[in-house]
Amino acid sequence: MLEFFIAKKHIFEKKKQSFIAAMGVAIGVIVLTVSIGISNGLDKNMINSILSMTSHVLVLGRGGEITEYNKLASNIDELSGVKGAVPKISTQGILKYKGIFGDYVSGVKVEGLDLKSAEKAMDLNKKIIHGIINLDDNKGIIIGNELYKSLGANLGDTITLVSADGKDFNMKIEAVFQSGYYDYDTSMVIIPLKTAQYITYMGDKVTAIDVMLNNPYNADKISTEIFNKFGYFNRTWGDLNRNLLSALSLEKTVMILVFSLIVIIAGFVVWVILNMLVREKIKDIGIMRSMGFSNKSIMKIFLLQGIFLGGAGIIVGEFISIGILWYIKNYSISQITSIYYLTKVPVEISFKEIGIIVLANIVIIFLSSIFPAYRAGKMQTVEALRHE
Repeated sequence: MLEFFIAKKHIFEKKKQSFIAAMGVAIGVIVLTVSIGISNGLDKNMINSILSMTSHVLVLGRGGEITEYNKLASNIDELSGVKGAVPKISTQGILKYKGIFGDYVSGVKVEGLDLKSAEKAMDLNKKIIHGIINLDDNKGIIIGNELYKSLGANLGDTITLVSADGKDFNMKIEAVFQSGYYDYDTSMVIIPLKTAQYITYMGDKVTAIDVMLNNPYNADKISTEIFNKFGYFNRTWGDLNRNLLSALSLEKTVMILVFSLIVIIAGFVVWVILNMLVREKIKDIGIMRSMGFSNKSIMKIFLLQGIFLGGAGIIVGEFISIGILWYIKNYSISQITSIYYLTKVPVEISFKEIGIIVLANIVIIFLSSIFPAYRAGKMQTVEALRHE
């Protein structure tokens, strides 16, 4: 207990140095916590945007075709954890439009979907921001919001869709969707499945079935179940986006390593300040040793100082970090949201990640404190008093 009061006295004697050490630790904690929270939020938002309009599990046909697709989709629909199954035909096309901005020609990804199934499985109707989905109109086309703005078109306008074999089909703009993922909103169009079968000469067949899940992170389990029960080869969203996920993981790892240097520098500051304190307190160490203080007690005094300074910095840093993340999450920052195609900056951080940050800082502070404390503890009485 006596060591505690001596350590506290030393800290308040050197208020300026103590404040610098604690704030150094706090800044390291703030930078690391806030950066991980924003990075997690942006990554999760990107993944959710991608998954909003693409399959969680993509069931592929043998030889590129599925014949009894309605029966297979119904069977998959009944599996536990499956939100819905959408038969589809994916192809490429060229979109042509004559509008107020002149002639527009662009390549697009054409998704021929069973629109009724898509409304249930993908919540497609909730993503429509202009117009409505007409299930009975086979000449209707649904385009992304960014594409819609680029065209300068209006609902009901006729646009020409050029199929992969070069044939023109006149379609009517029926609705406009916004997925939240820029690439989809600029280069994807949705047409009824019957229309896609007609322009690709597929007949009553599809190329794949999009399986949407209640929890996308159960994709591997559902994928295995589909293969074992129905014998159809399939790929999960993780397989389809492996390069993107690897890039996000690498980016996050590099960011954590770079920002961790700030925490290490803060630990170095604590080490320097404690070393200076040991030098200044050599006389006091000698007096305490002559009064019967053990090596262990002397070490404990300086170790407690480092832990107090680090602990104060960690606590202050985490409180400020939570405040910053709360502000970012609840208030729009236009400079960031305009770049990332967002209305607000998403924030995502778990208690586990906060715990790891706190634990890592504690370890660094402990290591920074133990060497000056050991140096003070091993000092002999005569050696200490000689400096008087």
